Amino acid sequence: MGSTALASSLDPEITRKIILRYQDRCAGVFARFEGFLARFMEDGILAYFGYPQAHEDEPERAVRAALELVRAVSQIETPDGARVSARVGVATGLVVVGDLIGEGAAQEKAVVGGDAPNLAAWLQAAAAPGQVLILEPTSQLLGASFELRSLGDYELSGILKPIPVYAVLEEQAADSRF
Repeated sequence: MGSTALASSLDPEITRKIILRYQDRCAGVFARFEGFLARFMEDGILAYFGYPQAHEDEPERAVRAALELVRAVSQIETPDGARVSARVGVATGLVVVGDLIGEGAAQEKAVVGGDAPNLAAWLQAAAAPGQVLILEPTSQLLGASFELRSLGDYELSGILKPIPVYAVLEEQAADSRF
């Protein structure tokens, strides 16, 4: 069940409790994989991997976190027994994480340069419930670490040529990502 359907079918206090449970589970997942939770946007999340400390395997960490997040969120039930679902987009690229912007609860680190945040948001919007989507550059960085399914080429606004999109199915045993 998505957040719009949830909000329109439940009492606001119950919706709030479910969203808080969702946020708590997501924060736990990102902490386990050493991702930086930059911002909650009610039912949306912006997280960075490689900040404030970089690891060699950031793409794998991000995709593992995405798969775990989908699993963790799917365990949340509404009062009528329906399951909550998440859609995730993971994009890789170089960005500069800058100064704090905003105030109070709206305060966050500004991301300057790079397409990764916008591409991740686009992928998240294109994903089906329970699905993790990535682009070809991320799939190349993952090597054989994950089972992927090609969804074909998608046209993205502002990108000159269609770009291959992949659904991440599961992690698989690999001797090395190289």
